[in-house]
Amino acid sequence: MVQLDESGSSTVIDSQGDPDQPIFARSAMKGLQALPLLETGAAEAFGLSDAEIALACASHSAEPQHVRLVQQMLARGNLAEEHLGCGPTTAWDSGPAGPRRRVFHCCSGKHASMLLAAQHLGDAPANYLHTESCEQQAVFGAVADMTGAELFGAIDGCSAPTFLMPLSGLATGIARLCTPASLSPERAAACERITNAAVTNPEMIGGSRGRSDTDLMKATSGRIFAKLGAEGVFVVGEHRTGKALAINIDDGSPRGFHALCLEILHRHQMLSAAELVPLASWADRTIRNAEGTVTGRIV
Repeated sequence: MVQLDESGSSTVIDSQGDPDQPIFARSAMKGLQALPLLETGAAEAFGLSDAEIALACASHSAEPQHVRLVQQMLARGNLAEEHLGCGPTTAWDSGPAGPRRRVFHCCSGKHASMLLAAQHLGDAPANYLHTESCEQQAVFGAVADMTGAELFGAIDGCSAPTFLMPLSGLATGIARLCTPASLSPERAAACERITNAAVTNPEMIGGSRGRSDTDLMKATSGRIFAKLGAEGVFVVGEHRTGKALAINIDDGSPRGFHALCLEILHRHQMLSAAELVPLASWADRTIRNAEGTVTGRIV
């Protein structure tokens, strides 16, 4: 957990393990990766709605509402589904035997937005994921500035560049995204647009059911910005208080993950007792087998 001061500098105020341990931020940093979409003027040039801005930060469930918006974003740039470099997957509800399409990939909203930003900057669609492209250079610069970290790049599961950074740096980036008062007016406006789009369209970030980041934003009426990432990464930022939490589970398992997050947020007064009520299922520490028999408890 970090806390920003008035200058935007961060201090670690609570931690377990090594807060400076480098981790791959994965999809938890999508809000930071979306900054060039706003700062380059691409979002304005293509007339993107708040729901589309939220989808740019999403790991969505490939529900019809998500697929429709991804297709709409592509159409704004006269782009085709084949331009998406994320690869094809099945929709979450269809199971492994369902049809495989690129728009079904949970990162297709991010990729559609990167394609639009790349087009706006003059990159060819085929090159939008290349680290030397104007779009990915802008993403790298924005993430480095926001986290204050020395970044090391790799390729994410969706084929987009991802970055190795200290966990404390990731938390700092999310704190600045949600409390951007110390940033330049242009970047602060971009941060406000991104977080406001997410918290007012929480089902675009995850989905309509079974998505903890969506449920957390809904339960807090937009005060909290939350984003899951693969392999046990989770970030939470509270608007305008300078507080942000970044969690990484070393073995990448979701076991105990949500209960831990909610307990820490409650401890730091970022979640009230009333707000915890609709999140009770995520805080459940009971372990049951396939028969429904209680076999243990997470502690």
